[in-house]
Order: sequence, then structure tokens, then C-alpha cells
Amino acid sequence: MDDDYEIKTLAQVLIRTLKLYGNNFIFGTTGAGMAEIQDAISVEKGLKWIQALHEFTAVSSAEGYALAKNKTGIAIVDRIVGTQNSIGALYSSYLNMAPLLVLASRDIPGTHLLNDPTSHYSSKHLQVIEPWVKWANNSQSEEMMEQDISKAFFITQLEPKGISFLTLRHDLMQKPYDGEKLRIKKFYYNKRVPDMDTIKKIGDDILSSKNPEIFISHAGRNMDYVKTMIDFAYHFGVGVKERRYFMSFPLYNEMHLGFVPRMYVPETGTDDLLLLFEFGILPGNAFPEDRKIIDFSTEFVRRRDIYSGGDYGSSNLFNSIDIECDLGPTLELLMRKINIDSTTMESIEDRRESIKEKHYELIKNIQALAEKDTGSGKLTDNSIGFILNKYWEDGMTMVNGSIKYYNGINQQVKLEEPGTFFSNPSGHLGSPIGMAYGAFLAKNEEKYIKKAGNYNPVVCITGDGDAVFGNITSALWSVKHYGLGVIYIILNNGSWAIEWPYFDNTTQKYVKNSKDAEFIDIDNPRMNFAIIAKGFSIDSYSVNTIEELEMAFQKAIKSAKKGEPSLIDIVLPEFKPN
Repeated sequence: MDDDYEIKTLAQVLIRTLKLYGNNFIFGTTGAGMAEIQDAISVEKGLKWIQALHEFTAVSSAEGYALAKNKTGIAIVDRIVGTQNSIGALYSSYLNMAPLLVLASRDIPGTHLLNDPTSHYSSKHLQVIEPWVKWANNSQSEEMMEQDISKAFFITQLEPKGISFLTLRHDLMQKPYDGEKLRIKKFYYNKRVPDMDTIKKIGDDILSSKNPEIFISHAGRNMDYVKTMIDFAYHFGVGVKERRYFMSFPLYNEMHLGFVPRMYVPETGTDDLLLLFEFGILPGNAFPEDRKIIDFSTEFVRRRDIYSGGDYGSSNLFNSIDIECDLGPTLELLMRKINIDSTTMESIEDRRESIKEKHYELIKNIQALAEKDTGSGKLTDNSIGFILNKYWEDGMTMVNGSIKYYNGINQQVKLEEPGTFFSNPSGHLGSPIGMAYGAFLAKNEEKYIKKAGNYNPVVCITGDGDAVFGNITSALWSVKHYGLGVIYIILNNGSWAIEWPYFDNTTQKYVKNSKDAEFIDIDNPRMNFAIIAKGFSIDSYSVNTIEELEMAFQKAIKSAKKGEPSLIDIVLPEFKPN
């Protein structure tokens, strides 16, 4: 259909407006409340509908697209039932700071212009989702719809990025279009940087410190900040430790000193100044109070730069200077404005050399772990990561939803480019399953639209429990149906083993002492994900050895480049409590 076709309904106005804002994909599920909107999608040239079989997966895929593209992703869910099904993905997207516009159809009893009945009507959409969105509104009138959409897009991209949620009345979508010219707004986002007095204080603290250290958590979500962080670390001679949620700092950069735990306060050794780059910590935890802290965050409440956080936000640190800012521009300003004398420069150069020595020792130890585990013939976090790295190619992207094997795999796969790694810092199980194919479309958008082939594969690593939570069957249908080159790697140990340590902390320890794994057991029967994938005509491999993983991964990469998905089911020993 040509772009100049006659627009007859407000649903068509909506869809044309989404296209004018630069969107090529809409992620969603089908429902009776969406027929008018989907009717409009069907005639809009260049706007591709990406169907999921469940709203959780639909919103998760839009989340993956938004994070990988650094652009507002669009998802549509059906009425209150679809809204409720999507809550987990909204929670994940909110905490992961994904810029999303989520649209929900809405029935108002007795208002349809046609003869189809109203059903699943509710006036409570916003109450259901409000804790996990930045802005929400019931779009009520033709006059306000243009403003509603414009405001929704604008808010998704304001820091901290997040979700706008709009409900669309079915009867409003059915109304005739009055012929007025469609408009979109060009947005301008100002940079938030500290005043010069604050810049001077930060600079004085950095230059007077003997052992400063940078801790990064979420900052790499803004891909253009990565180079700035690298330059800053070298400029001031500061080592970097990272929670790898995004590709925030290349592991093989000489300033990198390793990964730190996701939920716990990292060791600080002899550090006297901690620079936190979007690095919150869970409530009740704290760094040693004899350390100076400069806490750079995108918002003071700090709800979204911690792992498995929530509405309370990060722990409030009594020994910190709290800086609410846009990190990249702030670091650039510090490098421009802080003068370094010759004596201080000598100290910085000495620190650089010391950091490099520690870095190379770290890399040596990582490589030794890979050699040891690979030589043993066992499938471990390090041996799996080593095999993936051996065949990894430029342009590939990882979405790592694993937990127990997380840092081990991450430290073995050499990723250098911003936007090549995504994870799930929300801690809500299941999101990476949909995120992976949204990321594939983001990374291959132009090629996919032109059906050019030679795609850049996306590798999604996850556990068996996470795969089930993420509705793996919905994702498998979508990647096969649309020809999306995603490689799903399932770490299958028949257990939610990561939950076992919590039984150490119960008052009576009945479960721990009995070694009763009933509450974490998802074995017997062991799920066979390879067979599940075959049910969708997807190439799949059941892997028990390192050699089998090597062969399967090579084949999967070749298939993914052609838009053919694969699944590798790594069968691990059943978890047995000690």
C-alpha cells in the first residue's frame, strides 16, 4: 500500500504517526480489542507487526529492541487482560531503563460504533501498571491523541529512560479522520551536568586521592558513554570494576580490574575514593564509611541502577556526594575543566602502570581458568564461555540471562564494542527470552527490512528455569515465523539451584539440614528443550560435551546469518545440595 493512501480512521492516524516517528516494528499479540488498530497496521507500508504468543514475550521483545537500538520500542497489548499478562515485562523494562511506548486497547461498555460486543472492559489499566511506568494516560479524545503520542515519545527518552503507557479506546480508534495534517514534534533533550563549583569539588577529590576506583553498573546502556568512560579512566588513572549488565567497559582494556558481584557490596581494598557510575546497592548495604564516595546517578531515588531492585531504590550512603546528572557529558566536562599539574600527573602515570599490572594478572588468571576447565572436559561456566569466544565473530551480540554461570561466561567472551551485550538487571526471570529477538531486529534492522541476509547473530544464554518463565515456546514460534537469527543456549541443570543458598538463612534450616531439594527441583522429568525446539521446526542440539558444543555452536552461527534460529540445550548434571 502506498504511503499516500487515504486515511479514514483515527486508528490509521495513530499508526501513521508511529511510522512518522521513525518506527519500523510493532511488537504485540492479537486480541479482539485491537482489531481496528491491526486493520490500520495492515495497510501502513514499512511498518512490520512482530507477533508474540504471550504479552510478556511481546513487551520483552520490545524491551530488547529499545535497549539494543537506544530508541523507543513500541508494544501493543489487548485490553486489561493483556495488560495484566505484561506486568512482569513492564517491571523488567522499567528497572532496565528501556525506553518503551506500550499501547493498550480499551473497551468502554456500550460505546462501539459497530455491532461487535464490548468485553474485558476496565477503567483500571493505569492503577495496575502505574508503579512501573514513567507516565501513563487514558487517551480520551481525538483532540488530545496527537499530544498524548508526542508526550509519550518524549518522556520515554528523558533520563532516566523508561516506559510511557497509553490506553486507546476502541470507539476512539473507530472514529473517522477529519483530514487535518498529521504532525510530529522534534525533541530536544538538554544535558544535565553539575555546576562549576561541584565540578571543582569532584576534581579536587579525584586529584587528591591516592587510590581511587570506578565501579560501573548500568552506565553502558547509553552506548555513546562507553568511550567517554574509557577516556576518563585513563585520563585520571583510575581502575574500573564492573557489574556486566551492559557492555560498559571492555574487559581487555588495561584499566579494567574485573567483574564484581551483582547483589553484594564489592570489596574495596585500599581504595580511598569510590566513583560510582550508575552503581546503586541494595537497601541495608553500605560501603565502608571511611571511604569517600562520589555517586553519579541519573536520578536521586536510584530505583534502577541496582540488581533486583524496586520502588525503595538504592541504599542511601552517608559518606557520599550525590550527583544527579547525565554521566557522559559530566565526565567530558570534568576532563576539560580539571587542571592537572606535573606532580599530580606523575602520580596518575604511576597509578596507570600499577593498574595495568593488576589487569594483566587478572587476564592471566581468567585464561588459566579457561584452560583448566576446558582441559578437564567438563562443561562449566569458563569452558562454555571459552568455546563461545573461540567462534565468536564481530557483529554478534550476547543477551545473558543466566545466573549461576553469569560472570564466568562473561569473563571468557571478549566483547569490545558498545551495544554488544545485554542482560536483565531487573532480576525478573524470563525477560531475556523475548529481549533476544528484539535485539536481533535492532542489530539487523536495515538488512532485515531489505531481506538482505548475512545477519549478525544474537546469542541468548539462559537457564532452564528462566526459559520457562520467559515463555520460550512463544519466542521459538516468533523467531521461526519471522526468520530471526537468534541462537538460544539453555543451561539445563533441572533446578533453580541459584535459590538454594537462601535456605542457609532460614531460622530453623529444616530444608538445608534435610538436603531436600523439592522446592528448587525442576527435574524428573528433565525438560528436553531440543525436542521442544524441533516442534517448531527449529534446528536444535542436545549437548553433553565440549566437543558437541563446539560443533553445535558453529552450525548455529552459520544458520543465524541466514535468519534461521537454533537452540542448543546444554545438559548439565542435576544439582545436588551439599
